[in-house]
Amino acid sequence: MIKGYFSLFWKIRMEVGIVASISLGVFLRFFRIDRQSLWGDEFFSVYASSLSDWTEFWSYIENDPHPPLFQILLSLWIRFLPNFTEIGVKIFPVFISILNLIFIFVLTKRWDTAKRFLFIFFISLSPGAIYYSQEVRSYSLLLCLTSVIVVLVHNLDFDKERSFSWICIGLVSVLTSYVHLFGFIFVGSIFLVYWLLSLKNRNPYAGRFFTLGILNVILFLPFIYHLTRSTKIETAAWIDPPNLVLFLTYYSLFYATSKKIFLLTFVVPLIVFVFLVIRNFQKRKERSTQFFFSNSTNFLLVAGFILTSTLLFSFYKPIVTNRNWIVTLPLLYLFVADQLGEKLKNKYVVFLLFLITLVSLFEFKKNFYNAFKEDWRGTAKFVSLNCTKPLVLTDSFPEFLSVYLRWNQIEGVQPLMLREPLDISQSSICVVKRQIGGNGMTFSSNLNFQKVKETTLYGFTVEEYAKVK
Repeated sequence: MIKGYFSLFWKIRMEVGIVASISLGVFLRFFRIDRQSLWGDEFFSVYASSLSDWTEFWSYIENDPHPPLFQILLSLWIRFLPNFTEIGVKIFPVFISILNLIFIFVLTKRWDTAKRFLFIFFISLSPGAIYYSQEVRSYSLLLCLTSVIVVLVHNLDFDKERSFSWICIGLVSVLTSYVHLFGFIFVGSIFLVYWLLSLKNRNPYAGRFFTLGILNVILFLPFIYHLTRSTKIETAAWIDPPNLVLFLTYYSLFYATSKKIFLLTFVVPLIVFVFLVIRNFQKRKERSTQFFFSNSTNFLLVAGFILTSTLLFSFYKPIVTNRNWIVTLPLLYLFVADQLGEKLKNKYVVFLLFLITLVSLFEFKKNFYNAFKEDWRGTAKFVSLNCTKPLVLTDSFPEFLSVYLRWNQIEGVQPLMLREPLDISQSSICVVKRQIGGNGMTFSSNLNFQKVKETTLYGFTVEEYAKVK
């Protein structure tokens, strides 16, 4: 009896692995979702999308250099919520990330089972995918749409109704471009590389890739026009030129690592990847050109083109951060899944894969669930307990502080932007200063007040002043 059950399990082990991967991936996306408050970039998205008047909404995001699709969808999500709450908005990117897993599960049913399992396994348990599933920014949506495009292009070799598939690729590509500028770069790269490869291989669909690329550029022109009219559009000054930190943080999207586990979670995967790349190109002459679209080498070339082109441009004008390169995850995961699929028959390969992933997740958990970035939530609570009401000054985004005061059901506190001159009737006043950016104004020059206390919080400093008698 036991032998029979084991035999049955062995036959369906890949299917069990797929379900287990998705289940664990869903759990990790929800796990400790409330661990900390929103930080500044997230709050920009949330506050803008919470504005009930669409005119105010467009005015608020007018100088945002990113395309508006995520903001629009988040705004619709907030209107759908019965109550505007912190946890309600945090669930939105998690919901998108889980949709990504569902889309992949449905769209990959015709794949080889081992390749399908590996692709779902990698996406489900990717530290980068999990990390950005809990950040209320556009990256979960960006990863979802780029994953769908990769799978749809891969499936062109299997689809009989190709016209419908091409239409879907075109529509999803336009949506991806309007999520993030790197979404536009991803779409342009995949169409360009596949067009060139199609010409080289005399594939009859070269014209379709060219047409889709041109149409995508044309449909993106309204946002480009918007960028030219904006008064604050410039390359983000905080982005550093390419350096070692960029590559290490980019690698952390795939595996979390540290000095103690560096050999297992960095050296071994990198050696395996290089081996797969070398072996793949050595065998390129043996491959049949019958399956052009699903050739995993094509996706590797697209990823290489994105990484190389944006990296070279960043030496001139820095535009690359590790999270922007999240668009390469589905490309590289599909390449590795395709190349490694046949090796899953070896139990030692399976053991090593699970061991590396498990150790990586433990390292990821150790760092991810610690406090980081900005504690707007804790700062609002501190202000409510320690500052004289109603007026509180801040050198940055008083509207963000107001939202957390509302979420914490704190009444009677009125945040106001720090500026001079100010007529203050209170005997004491708190000044909240944001550590990663403010308006440059100070309160210490006010001769009517003297600083009596300073408290450092995560991402903020709260200065307390008393009136000079």
